[in-house]
Amino acid sequence: MACHCKYFIKILNKCCFCFSLRTGTLLLGCIFLTWFVYLCLGSAFMMRCIFPNEYQREVFGPPAAPKTTMVFSFFGIIAASMVCIGVHNNNELLFVPFLVLTPFYILVHIIAMIVYAWVWVIIALFIITIIVLIYAWVIIFSYFSELRYAYDDEQPHHTYI
Repeated sequence: MACHCKYFIKILNKCCFCFSLRTGTLLLGCIFLTWFVYLCLGSAFMMRCIFPNEYQREVFGPPAAPKTTMVFSFFGIIAASMVCIGVHNNNELLFVPFLVLTPFYILVHIIAMIVYAWVWVIIALFIITIIVLIYAWVIIFSYFSELRYAYDDEQPHHTYI
């Protein structure tokens, strides 16, 4: 079975900021790993220092945005670290959690834009984040497909009549 994405991979080899596709995928994995760690620690800091009495009183506390951010960031840490390990070991199956979770992150950002107040700075940050997530998904998927079909050219092609 031949890969139908060969031309797409060749284009992305040139468009990955002058890096090889492997190096670009590793850089994106490390950037997202750092970003999710900062998000997780920042939301934990917010819950501990800004809203410390939330669980001690019986009234409704602040919105659950820090908790939601912390949960999504925890799964993001796992997915981004699996991308880094997958690039290191040339194992394309470790990219699957990131490739599956990225559309959910984009959907959550769209829902957050709809639910929260229309502050232009937050909307601009959400749009930039969505664009970066789409770019990262395309790069990681192209390296995933490159690894998946790396040895197809070396396989003997039998034609049966």
